[in-house]
Amino acid sequence: MPKVALLQPNADERYGHRQGYASTARPPETGLAILGSYLRAFAPQHEVVCLNPEKSDEEIARRASGFDLVGLTDWFSNHRRVINIAKLVKARNNNVRVVIGGPNTPGVGRLVLEKYQSIDYVVIRDGEKALLGLANGVPVVQIPNLWHRHDGEIRFTFPSFTKLNNLPLWDFSSFENLDGRLAEYREAVARSGEKDFDPWLVPPLTMFSFRGCMKAIKEGVCSYCTSAETTGRALPPDKFWAQLALLKKEYGAGFFYMADDIFPITLRRMEQLATAKPASLATPMIRVYAYMPDFIRFNEAQMERMASALRTIGVFNLFFGVESFGLEQITRANKAAASVAESKRVIEALGASGIKTTMAYLLGLPGETKESLALNLDSLEVLLATGHVERIYLSVAMALRGTPMFEELCRTPAILEAYKQSTGNNLADDDYPDYSLLQRLGVEHLSCLKPSLVNEWLEKMIVASERYLPSHCVGGFLLESV
Repeated sequence: MPKVALLQPNADERYGHRQGYASTARPPETGLAILGSYLRAFAPQHEVVCLNPEKSDEEIARRASGFDLVGLTDWFSNHRRVINIAKLVKARNNNVRVVIGGPNTPGVGRLVLEKYQSIDYVVIRDGEKALLGLANGVPVVQIPNLWHRHDGEIRFTFPSFTKLNNLPLWDFSSFENLDGRLAEYREAVARSGEKDFDPWLVPPLTMFSFRGCMKAIKEGVCSYCTSAETTGRALPPDKFWAQLALLKKEYGAGFFYMADDIFPITLRRMEQLATAKPASLATPMIRVYAYMPDFIRFNEAQMERMASALRTIGVFNLFFGVESFGLEQITRANKAAASVAESKRVIEALGASGIKTTMAYLLGLPGETKESLALNLDSLEVLLATGHVERIYLSVAMALRGTPMFEELCRTPAILEAYKQSTGNNLADDDYPDYSLLQRLGVEHLSCLKPSLVNEWLEKMIVASERYLPSHCVGGFLLESV
């Protein structure tokens, strides 16, 4: 029986301290659950196991070396561990085929195959058909979304997109240590009916209802964003609710984080989902991403309809990545501007309907000035004072490989020289960039501010936020080594 192992390694030591919740627990990964369920549905002859990420790299490699195919989820934050595990697996059993996929791979696919013989394949974007093809031994040229080696060359096959209607309902039955990984989540769900329940203490389960970014489809990709997918696909409403019902039945799931780039893509879509909700299903608690420029276009009646649909679905919090209220900074980031007054109106209207807001700011964007920093602090005070903001994210812009902002850094000679002097590496072909260094260089050369000044304003915003919110609801990531 062919054996397939899947794993999302924990974050590298460099990034492991960045937590979004009070707990460091990590529930089982939905992406792996989808892939595992897809394989079980369309290739039931395969044994599929999602490995326990809490083990050491050596222990993981020892376990993984007994499989025929090992798939690793690659993020910028765990890339070094991905490469290390792949090397350790190959050292134990060179016959194991190793494939990586995930959010980081569109920017490093070719580089990884050039630099690491321990990686056999790199999948970009949708991974279901690629993993199925590799598991079934399909000729590589017939497998979509795949970087591979052929006759001494590195080639890409062809793009393909998964139709979400064809996905089977997924579960966590392939996961090792499932009870342990769900323990804190289940305890939180058991307390969710209490008056003082805090949904921000423990990470929720993740759901997907739409692939692709509607903002990118309509307006182009944000300069700092790796979500460059401009082909949109929606999960049918009945399947959306069937998936939630299955997770409720099997695991007692009650609150979720919807990982769509934008969940409320249109008012019509939200009303379709709300109408399709089964009367017998308890309303879940769902946190979602939203796009403020879409909401500021709503008139009062449309806002009421949107809020009603979101409440029916179970949305309790909308995450708005506004990033900056500085016009030059947000324009250079290729985002539509939203004024403080317009954002306040939206937040208050949603709050009146019982839906709270999360706000995210990105300081140090290209073109940042002292005036724009002051504007963002003032806006934060105004929006927190509404009483309807329950979570704040504050960080410095990070130009991840594969983004337009990263390419701008690569076109700036002073940054390339400074990066080479500090790391000894060429930025253009560094598959594991020192992002902390790039943050500082970006601030220095694309905004002409001192990184220490950006940190000062970030600390002011953290202090302002903590006057309104508990500290675990304020994510403030300062520039390091400033």
